[in-house]
Amino acid sequence: MRLKSLISAIAVCASIGSAAPVWAQSEDFTPVTDEMLASPANGDWLLWRRALDSWGYSPLDQINTENVAQLTLAWGWSMEPGWQETAPIVYDGVMYIANPDGIAQALDAADGELLWEYRREMPEDFRDGMMSRGLAIYGDKVFFATPDAGLVALDAQTGQVVWETDVAGEGKTVTAAPVVADGKVIVGYMGCFGFEAEKCGVAAFDTQTGEEVWRTITVSDAPEGEDSWNGLPYVLRGGGDIWTSASYDAEQELVYIGVSQAKPWARASRQTGDEATLYTNATLALDPDTGEIEWYRQYIPGETNDMDEAFEHILVDIDGEPAYVNMGKLAILWRGSRVDGEPMPAFDLGWQDQIDITESGEFAGYREGKVAALEEVISFCPSTTGFRAWRAMAYSPETRAVYIPMSINCDIGAAFGEVEMVEGGGGNGRLASERAVHPDSPDHIGRFVAQNIDTGEVLWEMPLRTPANTAMLTTAGGLVFGGDWDRHMYAFDEVTGDILWETRLPQAAQGYPISYAVDGKQYIAVPVGVGGYSWSSSVPRELTPEVSRPSSGNAVLVFALPEA
Repeated sequence: MRLKSLISAIAVCASIGSAAPVWAQSEDFTPVTDEMLASPANGDWLLWRRALDSWGYSPLDQINTENVAQLTLAWGWSMEPGWQETAPIVYDGVMYIANPDGIAQALDAADGELLWEYRREMPEDFRDGMMSRGLAIYGDKVFFATPDAGLVALDAQTGQVVWETDVAGEGKTVTAAPVVADGKVIVGYMGCFGFEAEKCGVAAFDTQTGEEVWRTITVSDAPEGEDSWNGLPYVLRGGGDIWTSASYDAEQELVYIGVSQAKPWARASRQTGDEATLYTNATLALDPDTGEIEWYRQYIPGETNDMDEAFEHILVDIDGEPAYVNMGKLAILWRGSRVDGEPMPAFDLGWQDQIDITESGEFAGYREGKVAALEEVISFCPSTTGFRAWRAMAYSPETRAVYIPMSINCDIGAAFGEVEMVEGGGGNGRLASERAVHPDSPDHIGRFVAQNIDTGEVLWEMPLRTPANTAMLTTAGGLVFGGDWDRHMYAFDEVTGDILWETRLPQAAQGYPISYAVDGKQYIAVPVGVGGYSWSSSVPRELTPEVSRPSSGNAVLVFALPEA
């Protein structure tokens, strides 16, 4: 395999002029274990959502409702240009961040000093500035799933390449952060927009050697007569991309991951009728040792308007039983058993106008006029951007609520057409789109919502002029953090929704805020930046044209309480 990796330590040079890593190997480094990933030390944030349960919750409470108003900037770090959607991780006082374009860095988490940097040599024809949503740490290695569908294991102390491999072939990409479960690095990949023999899926690799352990493809290859694709040849079954990282329950020995929509988006374009198009638009529960699908739950069989239900799975107990909650583009809080996927009653926030659900929490059918024929113009809420997307919810065990970042908009001129039904053809099939404000929220495109997972009750909500633009962060200090496209960052009281701290950033808050501690001091880290898909580009430009943000300025900004 051609070595694609370069290590740079140009930030610090020895006195004789030679470049060397800033942070030398230390015998004091404690390898990260499976137990630590399941329950990190209070001051650590080891995975994209801190732990394997994907709560996005920090048990730190030094910063709390009484003193959060005193938060001030402790340090900042400029990041590489490109699409910024990073999720920093922190272990034992070191922050690891994924930059656009296949660049990873280690920083002193107390003051932002660069410790090491890794730069990947990207393919010449690869799109510049593609995002990476984060890293994972396990043992003595940091794992980086690169935008060009590579996977690199880096020495956590020096940034030196330990091993590297390919997650998928040419044309595929990885945006989601890897997750480590039962000693294996698990990565989902995307790039299945057209009709190809190579499908999207989830792959697992040995953390020590990089050898592939298993691979699960997300598009069913069941033959005609037994399939759910209206008899389409396998090569003409598109979609099933993976956008988001997995969660893991060691007790159930199951990995949970979401699969995106079928392609083309519309039933009429892909010629599948109302058949289910497995395993798209579904949760897969996978055996971590084999990748076997132990169960799946498809939320909208035969989905037709690009309404993904493919995002984070928050692992909680409901009525004393192991459960999960997730929410996709329709802003329906789906709930189900972690054991077998059995649905529980779901809670619709009431913004969508496309489907009905049963009392037991299952798809009941499309509403009239929401399934388009070829070239027919229809309207629906949300638009294909969704009310929810990659910006993850966070959960608080104190309130038993999820805190939801939303973008509220509709499409009043959607149309889908024919695609070329041959290998190499395909695509999303969209002919037209006209985004519009939601009739029930004409002045507010964004919203933060707190929703109880047991009852579905909305505890509070805060309308925003522009889209909510970060994942949410909850802490044991009774706080919820989130930011918007208009460069505001907020700290809310998790119970009442009162704004307890607000600051204006130099760039839009964008990415995954985290909280961590070094030497007993708590910090809040906020990624800011540009790029991203329509939610953070065309939607605010079209629907809030009076608001602007700078064209560059990726960074991570870190806040703390002032010294006493």
